[in-house]
Amino acid sequence: MTGKALTAPQEAFARGVASGLSQAEAYRRAYPKSERWKQEAVHQAGAKMMNLGNVSARVKELQGLAASEAVLEATRVLREVALLAHSDIGGIMDANGRVKLPHELDAATRAAVKSFEIDEDGRIKYQFWDKRASLDMAMKYLGLYERDNAQKPVMVGEVRLVPLQPADGPKVAKR
Repeated sequence: MTGKALTAPQEAFARGVASGLSQAEAYRRAYPKSERWKQEAVHQAGAKMMNLGNVSARVKELQGLAASEAVLEATRVLREVALLAHSDIGGIMDANGRVKLPHELDAATRAAVKSFEIDEDGRIKYQFWDKRASLDMAMKYLGLYERDNAQKPVMVGEVRLVPLQPADGPKVAKR
């Protein structure tokens, strides 16, 4: 952070604004006595606070930190999809056939686990993510559906429906 250090209420204000609060609401929370003030006075105080160079710099710094933490990385997401797509639920058992506890599972098996329960007798019940959905995502990402569709012959044609009539012409029903 650059400039003069913030006071505790200024830091609270900066954190409030960075977290998405309005300047007025952040000011009210940072300075509780302002709860008794008129709304216009709180708005002006919040704007004045935000105009302080060290406070606005801190807000920008906090927003930058939050943004970098919130970034969803495509490579990490694809790595998770691949882990699930290649997972083998056989990893829940040890060599003696005992069901492993969650912390004993390898990364690929853990990726496949949606949830688990341990009952009062110590029995473990695992529920797994839908592996088919993960494979579907991987196939879409890799373009395998498009390649498969390109292999299928495209049939272009026309179908006409024609009413059937007897060979000697239409018959008229007699009354």
